[in-house]
Formats: sequence, C-alpha cells, structure tokens
Amino acid sequence: MSRMSVSGGEGRPSVVDRVFCVIESCAGSGRPLTLVDLSSRTGLPKTTLHRVCWKLVELGLLSHGPNGFEVGSKLFALGSMSPELRHLRAAAMPRLHELVAKTGWATNLAILAEGKALVVEEVYGAATRTMPRMVGGRLPLHATAIGKALLSGFSEPELDRLLGGGLLRPFTPQTVVRPNLLRDQIERIRVARVAFSHEEWTLGTSGVAGPIYRSARVIGAVAVVGEPNDSHMRQHAHYVRIAAARISQALDPSHELAAA
Repeated sequence: MSRMSVSGGEGRPSVVDRVFCVIESCAGSGRPLTLVDLSSRTGLPKTTLHRVCWKLVELGLLSHGPNGFEVGSKLFALGSMSPELRHLRAAAMPRLHELVAKTGWATNLAILAEGKALVVEEVYGAATRTMPRMVGGRLPLHATAIGKALLSGFSEPELDRLLGGGLLRPFTPQTVVRPNLLRDQIERIRVARVAFSHEEWTLGTSGVAGPIYRSARVIGAVAVVGEPNDSHMRQHAHYVRIAAARISQALDPSHELAAA
C-alpha cells in the first residue's frame, strides 16, 4: 500500500485515515508487523503508531504477540455481520462442498472489493489441503478465473476505466495482458456463464469460475482451483456453472437455471 503523507496543515491525515492505514497494513502483510515495519509501510512516525496500535489492541481490532501486531479476530467478526455477505455465504456453502466432492479441487467464493476479487469463503478437499489459504485475500480481476467472472458484470464504460488503453500487469507468462483479448473472454463469459484461467496468476494453478447473479446483476463468483489440466477444466466447467446458477437462484428465486 502507499505511504501516508504526514505533512502538516490540510494535507495531514485524519485519525480515521491513520487507523485505517494501520489496519490495512496489518491485514495485508501475512505476518505480524513491528512498529518499525509499520512505520516503513505507512510513513507514520513510531510515536503515532505506538498510540494507535495499542488503542486498537485495547479495542480488539488488533492483537499483539512476540513478533508484533496483527489483525484481531474482532475484525473478522464485524465483517461477517454484513447482512448481504452473510446471505451470500449461507447460499454458497452447500455448493462449495458439492464442488469439492465432485471435482476434488479447492473452491473459492469472492466478491468485488476495491477493484479486486476479495475471497470471502473457501473449502478444501483432501488433495488440496497444501494449497495456501485465501480467505481475506484480494486477487487480480484480469488474471484469475474468479476475477474474470466478476468482470463479466461490468458495464462497457466500467471496463474502459478499469482496463485503460495500455497493457495489463503480467503475473506469469500466461497472463492475458492485452485488453482486447480480455474483452473477448469477458464476452464469452457473459454468454457461457463460465470463466477460465490457465496459470495466469500463479504457475501450476488454474481455475474455473462462474458469476453469481442477483436481480440480473453479478454480485459474486464461485470458482474451483487446482493443477492445470485441460480435460478436467472442461469437465469442471459444467459443475461450476450449475453451482453458480443454484447460488443465484437461492439469492433470487426468479433467476433462471436453464443456463446451467
């Protein structure tokens, strides 16, 4: 994340800005952070960070251990209280378990958050237990199946703003970096209701995803993730399409299952 300006006057960050900056830094680190780490990441002085961090610990939003500060469980509890998110997760969980049973691959549920695919739920099978846990992680939209499924709900002006005119960021040699090629994929996703990624974000990992609809609007996506295998991906596409359609119907009974 970008360093926060600490200049005086009107440009000085507010207390809320500082608190959010600290929480976001801890949430995105993947490990506990010391005050020195946080100062380097946020640009805030250690005296300010000491005061902010210990207040957040007191409130339960951060926890502190021998290695530093990290996100507290209270933040997860607060986030889980979102009515829309709770409804989506409740509708999706049975389908995630079904997908694991049918495919043997890991499954993810994601929503759009700040231009990324935010993973809000996951289920792992016996064959995928060694894969990294992704709940709370933010994935690039253009380089993952679940992100492309979310992109299929964007309007053309929104895609214009997001993709721009230049090349997109490459994560692997397989990443689709030309906006026109990505647009072609998005158009196919809108018709077929299924998205693919072939080692585009991480080498050795591919995915199949389907958009989740409510009131004809894409509000999430479900995916299976596993080792690259074209025949398996084609087979899993059928299961993913059905799972996404059934989640959509659970959220909106008027949603048509015919597309599955």
